[in-house]
Amino acid sequence: MASTAKLTMKSALRRSNANYFDNMCDSIVTLTDTQTISGNTTQNALILGTQSVAAAGSNQGSAGQITQGSGAVVIVSAADNSKGVILPLLSDCTVGEVYLVMNNLSNKTLEIFPGSGDAINVSSDDTAITVAADTITMFIAMDSAEWFGAELPVVAA
Repeated sequence: MASTAKLTMKSALRRSNANYFDNMCDSIVTLTDTQTISGNTTQNALILGTQSVAAAGSNQGSAGQITQGSGAVVIVSAADNSKGVILPLLSDCTVGEVYLVMNNLSNKTLEIFPGSGDAINVSSDDTAITVAADTITMFIAMDSAEWFGAELPVVAA
């Protein structure tokens, strides 16, 4: 039987809607009944999975698809001031799910579309936003209808 402390920690994570942290804790470390932590305890960084997506098309139906659950860091290639990528459908995501979309071309903007019927911030459903060249934009699934997006500040050399 698991210890009270382990059950208390897991219950607190679940009550706070931090299921991702609960699952992440289970996949990184194990807390035994004797309160011993084992697993990968030497990491000094949060390591997120990555996926590569080529920007394509100039509308929601032909944009490059970001795959839900395939990596929170999305490395986008082929941006050309009109091509884009499309976020996963919010109906396939969990509230709080995060994607960091990287447009690392130094001179080309990128179109980012929500999934069909979804919205980004206060834009109308199905409307793209344009992100600047050489930036990272963070998207958080706010609810079943809207992504919250924020362009992260650029770090100068």
